[in-house]
Amino acid sequence: MKFSVFSKKDIFLIIVALAAVVYITTAFNSHGFYHADEHYQIVEFAGLKLGTHSPDELAWEFKAQIRPALQPIICFVFLKTFDIINVNDPYNQAFLLRLLSALFAIIVISYFIQNTKGLIKNKTLEIAYYLLSFFLWFIPIISVRFSSETWSGLLFLLSLALFINDSNDKTKPFKMGLLFGISFLFRFQIAFAIVGFGLWLIFINHSKLKYLLKICASFIAIIILGLLLDSWFYGEFVSTPWNYFYKNIVEGAASGFGTSPWYFYILKLLSYPSYFIGIPIILSFIFILFSNPKNYILWVTIPFIVGHSIISHKEERFLFPLVYLFPLMLIEGYLVIERLITNRFWIKSFNFMLISIFVLVNSIGIIAMGQKSAGIGRMEITKYIHDNYGREKINLVFCSWANPYNPWHGLPAKFYFEDSLTDHRINNLCELNDSLFVQDAVNLLVIRKIDKGNIECSEKIKNYNLIFEKQSIPKWIERINAKYKGFDNHNILELYRYPNGE
Repeated sequence: MKFSVFSKKDIFLIIVALAAVVYITTAFNSHGFYHADEHYQIVEFAGLKLGTHSPDELAWEFKAQIRPALQPIICFVFLKTFDIINVNDPYNQAFLLRLLSALFAIIVISYFIQNTKGLIKNKTLEIAYYLLSFFLWFIPIISVRFSSETWSGLLFLLSLALFINDSNDKTKPFKMGLLFGISFLFRFQIAFAIVGFGLWLIFINHSKLKYLLKICASFIAIIILGLLLDSWFYGEFVSTPWNYFYKNIVEGAASGFGTSPWYFYILKLLSYPSYFIGIPIILSFIFILFSNPKNYILWVTIPFIVGHSIISHKEERFLFPLVYLFPLMLIEGYLVIERLITNRFWIKSFNFMLISIFVLVNSIGIIAMGQKSAGIGRMEITKYIHDNYGREKINLVFCSWANPYNPWHGLPAKFYFEDSLTDHRINNLCELNDSLFVQDAVNLLVIRKIDKGNIECSEKIKNYNLIFEKQSIPKWIERINAKYKGFDNHNILELYRYPNGE
C-alpha cells in the first residue's frame, strides 16, 4: 500500500494514536518526580488539605507562602477523588496524575498543530511537523509530568493556538486572558513569555485597544481568583506572586540553591536535547531572527530566555514551558534553509542527513526515557520496596544521599513513605556492621554507585552476602547514558537485601 493513499487527516490521526501509546507508556514507567518541586510543592502540599500532612512537614516554600495554590488544590481534588473510588496506592495515584498530564498534552499539542499547520504547504514537511510536535524525544518525557513547568507551558500554548485560530469568536480575547492567567498561576515565570506576546500584539500585530483590554480584564480576574485560592489555602490573605518575587529575587533566596552565568541557557539549549538537536534549534532561532524578526515565536522566546538569564539561579527545567514551540521553530528554520539551497541534489542530501540524525536520536531517546523512572529513578527503588515488602517490617540502611525516601536528608517524601519502615544512615560502606541489621525485619541497603568507589569498603557487600535486587536505572539505559550524559551514572541507586540467615 502506498503512503499517498492516506489523507493528511488519516496520517494525523494515526500519529495521534501512536502518541497516545508512547505518552501513556512513558507516564506508566516514569515513577517519581523529575525535580523535587514537582513533588514537595504540589503533592505534599495537597496533603495539607487531605489531612495527611501538618504544616511542619511541608517544604520551606509553604512557610514562605511563595507557592501558588492552584495546582496543589487541583492535586488535592484528584487525590481525594482517587480515595473515594478506592484508588489508594500512592504509586497508582501518581500514575493517574501523570496520565492526566499526558492526555492534556496530547489534546493541546493536537489543537496547536491544527491551527499552525497552514503555515506549511508541503505535505511531507507537514507530516514531519506532526512527528516533531509529538515525538521530539524530550517532549513526551516533559508532557507526562504533573509539574508547574509542564502545565504552565501547555496552557500558554493553548492560548497561542486560540489566538492563531481564524474563527470569529468574539469571546476569544477573554478566553486568551483566562488561559494566560491560569498559566501564570501555575508558574509565575511564564510572565516573561506573556509580556513578550503582549508586546508583539501591540507593536507587530497592531491589535486594537479594546481587544487588549479584554485580554487584560480576564487575566486580572484570574489573578484575583488566584489570590482567593492562595488565601484559603494558607489560611490568611496572601499574595504569592509578590512573596515569590520579594523572597527569591529581592532577598535572594533562590540564589541559595546555586547560581550560574548568564549564558547558561544557551549552553543548555545546545547540550540538553543532545547536540544533534540542540544545534538545529539554535540555528533555526538565528535563521528566523534574521529572515522574519516579526515572528511571534521570537517575541515570546527572547523575553523568556533573557528574563531567566538575568536571574542568577538557573535550571534547565525552567525552559520546559518553551519546548512545545521548538517543533514549529525547527520547521520554520528548515524553510529558510530550503529557500537558500536551490540545488536539488544538495537539498536531498541535506534532507537525508537530517532524517537520519533525527530518527536515530529520537528513537534512542524516546525508547530509553520512556522505560525509566523520572530523574535518577529514586522512586523506582521505593516502588520496588512497596510492591515486594510493603506489608512487612522494613529496616532500611542507606549511605549518605542514597535514601530514596529522603534524598537530601531534610524532608521525607511522606506521600510514598511506608508505615512499617525505619531507616538508619551510614556515611559510607565501611560503617556497615552487624548491629544495623534487625532479625525480625526485611533488611535492605541502598547505596549510590559512587559509594562503591572505595574497594575496601565495597567488599562488605560480599562479606555480608548482600543480595543485589534492583538498581534505579536499567543497566541498558545506564550504558546508553554513558554516551548521552543525561544524568550522572555515579548517582544511580542500588538496592541490596540482607539474607537474614538464608
